[in-house]
Amino acid sequence: MISPLLLVALLAISTANAGCPNNGAMTDKARDAVLKLHNMFRSSLARGLEKDKLGAPVPKAAHMLKMVYDCDIENSAVKHAQQCIFEHSQTPDVGENLYATSALDVDVTEAVKNAAQSWWSELKLYGYGSENTLTEEIFYRPDSTGHYTQMAWDTTYKLGCAVQYCNDMTMVVCQNGPA
Repeated sequence: MISPLLLVALLAISTANAGCPNNGAMTDKARDAVLKLHNMFRSSLARGLEKDKLGAPVPKAAHMLKMVYDCDIENSAVKHAQQCIFEHSQTPDVGENLYATSALDVDVTEAVKNAAQSWWSELKLYGYGSENTLTEEIFYRPDSTGHYTQMAWDTTYKLGCAVQYCNDMTMVVCQNGPA
């Protein structure tokens, strides 16, 4: 017979990953947090509420799609994150953002939230141009907005993320599609 305390512990473990079972350190709480942040930022952009480096309003997004969390994309992100190599993967058909911190004890939910906030902050740090259009000039300049671009791409609607605790860093990988 299973004791009530053991049963509660088993239920807590099984429900922590009910959304995408067996996918590394990610929990449903972390999935919900990163998805909500992506959709909050994208909604703000769609409504014309975002400002660039100079404080100028960024044009509204005309056809911004609401993102959904995708377990297959998460699985791809987990496979890449488990390598503990801070380089972009060669995964076809997805965009990808990477984030790393030297903190090795950061909570999974805090890690994905910090990553998403860092990526979106590129808009205010570096600007994007009055047309909110990714040009070659913007793409190749030293202060890049590539992470912001991945989050803001209007036709991207699937998101999957991973957190990996490596020897010298905590790494976050978020992939999105279609790219």
